[in-house]
Amino acid sequence: MTKLSVLQSSSTAVIAIILFVLLIAFYLFGFQMRKQMIKRNPEKNIEDLGAINGTLLGLLALLLAFTFSMSNSRFDTRRQLIIQEANAIGTVILRTEIYPDSIRRLLKDQLNEYLEARIAFLESGMNIKKLENTYIHANQISSKIWTTAATYARVDNITTRTAELLPALNEMIDLTTTRRAAGESTIPDSIMYFLFILCICSAFLLGYDRKNDFDWIVVVGFAIMLSATVFTIIDMDRPRSGLINMNNPNQKIIELREMFK
Repeated sequence: MTKLSVLQSSSTAVIAIILFVLLIAFYLFGFQMRKQMIKRNPEKNIEDLGAINGTLLGLLALLLAFTFSMSNSRFDTRRQLIIQEANAIGTVILRTEIYPDSIRRLLKDQLNEYLEARIAFLESGMNIKKLENTYIHANQISSKIWTTAATYARVDNITTRTAELLPALNEMIDLTTTRRAAGESTIPDSIMYFLFILCICSAFLLGYDRKNDFDWIVVVGFAIMLSATVFTIIDMDRPRSGLINMNNPNQKIIELREMFK
């Protein structure tokens, strides 16, 4: 499992709060800087930054839309993969019914153990060590299941049983790797840092371009909207924690326990 970066290991709420404070601080900094320049040289005509601010805010809106779309796309991919894995495990469990009692009981016991390992993986949250251990454990069990099925396939005269189980089993095993790769595919830190810098620069220039006393409601509202948008983008990119999570799709895998009762 890939080690988390400083940004990825930081709380989403903390990041949003820090960004909120920085936006207000840099807005005030820009406003005060303009006031000081006017005091030092009242005769100087300070250039209107309306065109620059418009361009910068347009770029900020474009980047926010891009990162939001990227985060949402990854979230939707992860959600679909969980449903696919639940269906794949359920299919394998059902297809063990076509085998004789002795091999069916062995396969079901191993599949039950595999299911519990996958559920433990789902419940590991952001604990990297636990995620790695449960992932390895599930792979070890899936190898045993494959060995059991492959061994029986060599001596089974009814090839239709093998043709039914092995492809489904192969799909189930492959989905664990696919899901891991999808879970590790997050928005690059470089894009997020660029987004933070763009937000702060926009706040500074908007404050600098303010000619009269500023309205606190407008400033705070601007900071809240930007911070909330960034919070949503980051939270959606971290489906193992936060407000936007995978609890509902994960329940589909947990419900597979009923198939062993």
